[in-house]
Amino acid sequence: MDEAFVPLAELVPELLPAVPDLYDEDAGVRTWVTGYEVDTPVELAIGVRPDGTVELGASPPIYHVATAQLPVFHSIRVVAVREEVP
Repeated sequence: MDEAFVPLAELVPELLPAVPDLYDEDAGVRTWVTGYEVDTPVELAIGVRPDGTVELGASPPIYHVATAQLPVFHSIRVVAVREEVP
């Protein structure tokens, strides 16, 4: 895989922010994120390893200059929903 690409399994968790619960005991207020959705364009790299398994790589769009043939951009949507309530 080209070094500009990251395995998709590593990229997706990096898109999800780690947001801690916020609690103000004096005010008696607690806030927590129950879910979020991330939509982003990506370039995909698809390859086949020698053992026959498929390798998916992704990166943010790396071409910012208009050319005669632009690469095909894909979009990925990641939806995370928190199941437990603090």
